Amino acid sequence: MSAGRHLAVWIASIVFFVLGAIWYSVMANPWVAAIGKTMDQLSREHGTSPLPYVVGFVAILVMCYTLAWLMQRLHAATLVAGLRLGAIIAIGFIAATLALNYGFEARSVTLWLINSAYLVVGLALAGAIIGGWKRAT
Repeated sequence: MSAGRHLAVWIASIVFFVLGAIWYSVMANPWVAAIGKTMDQLSREHGTSPLPYVVGFVAILVMCYTLAWLMQRLHAATLVAGLRLGAIIAIGFIAATLALNYGFEARSVTLWLINSAYLVVGLALAGAIIGGWKRAT
């Protein structure tokens, strides 16, 4: 993978992570209700630990590198092709896996929609960034 492609993956990961901060700020109340906790409980459980954010960013970075690898193998080298592939992967693998798990865990459809929609939008956006990144000739 070229240096330019690595930069595209890192930029896509940062954008995906920032989207999550915005997404879960906007969806904070329904998300907290759907997980059956309060903001106070979450604050007590996590304190000021950066660990959830570090783990989250690393997970996003892994997803974006995997997406970039697939895009290269499938010759999805445009903004639209990347957006499409990111969305398809998120729907077909991530949202479907969450549905499978949430069904057995008796989690709500609301939680599934909040989490799955974020991942679909995030991976589609990451794919668009990676696919649309202009490479040096």
